[in-house]
Amino acid sequence: MDKQALRKQYLDKRKALSYQEWQAACDSLFDQVKANKELIGRGPVHIFLPIEKFKEVDTWPIIRWLWREGIRTMTSLTDIEQGTLSHVWFDDKTHFNTSKWGIPEPVYTPPADPSLCTVIFVPLLVADKHGNRIGYGKGFYDGFLSSISPATGKVGLSLLPILEEIHEAEQHDVKLDMVLAPERN
Repeated sequence: MDKQALRKQYLDKRKALSYQEWQAACDSLFDQVKANKELIGRGPVHIFLPIEKFKEVDTWPIIRWLWREGIRTMTSLTDIEQGTLSHVWFDDKTHFNTSKWGIPEPVYTPPADPSLCTVIFVPLLVADKHGNRIGYGKGFYDGFLSSISPATGKVGLSLLPILEEIHEAEQHDVKLDMVLAPERN
């Protein structure tokens, strides 16, 4: 199956999750992040803010836990026209606006240097056990991740089970070091 078909299939699967399934998956991911605290070290951490209309992983519990642990956080601002991400610090006093694309974005925050991060949490629709991921197809994160040191951990957060293999991985796709997905019985 090609990337576009996988993208549509897994976006539909994610949207079809009931509230209870979505919440259980988010809770499972939060528990796994806490259990893998050694990945984070002393931080700082780059983390995406969830787009509610796309039923993305609720990263807010993770963010609040990081703050309680004394770990600084940064996130991205998306420039759709330029196809780029810029990075800013945020904390529990930060105010947010929602962009026209539904992305929560910090306002009046200082720029951040993602090369300082110990780990980057990456949004995705689906990933495989080799670290290949499928996102929304715009290439924002591939561009960003390709500029980061290989020593920085790249961790995907998936609401759906990990695939055995994505056959359509391309040369410019940046592999993740780890993908966390909910435990399934």
